[in-house]
Amino acid sequence: MRSDQYMGLTARAKKIVGRSIRVREIGVTIMPDQSVVKFDRTLDKPLAEITVIGQIEGHYLEPGEHVANLHRYTFPSGVVYEEYVQCKPWHGGPCYFIALRRPSGKFLKTSLWSRKDTGMSEDVNNYGATKDESKRDDQ
Repeated sequence: MRSDQYMGLTARAKKIVGRSIRVREIGVTIMPDQSVVKFDRTLDKPLAEITVIGQIEGHYLEPGEHVANLHRYTFPSGVVYEEYVQCKPWHGGPCYFIALRRPSGKFLKTSLWSRKDTGMSEDVNNYGATKDESKRDDQ
């Protein structure tokens, strides 16, 4: 059966963008009946602000559907990473391998899928760094 296959980010790339910090929140919630409920809680919050910047349109989907969203990760330090389609080998349909890059276009080497994982030759394993086929909201 032919289908679009979303491989996503590597485990290492997920670790980079998935970092979180433990915070303590203290405050009150005002209920509809105006009663006040106090809270004091500790929770993990994502370190990066995540926004959708585009989408991957598939080959075997209905009109208006897409395979996955592409995201921008903005960290408090000012560092920004964007997802892009690193390569798209065909195994019963396209397999979308996702990597990270800076807005300048420079890709993050530690986020790349290996040739062994993608099954691609060296010359096309990162073709997405120069040929972006994703549908981006800012283009």
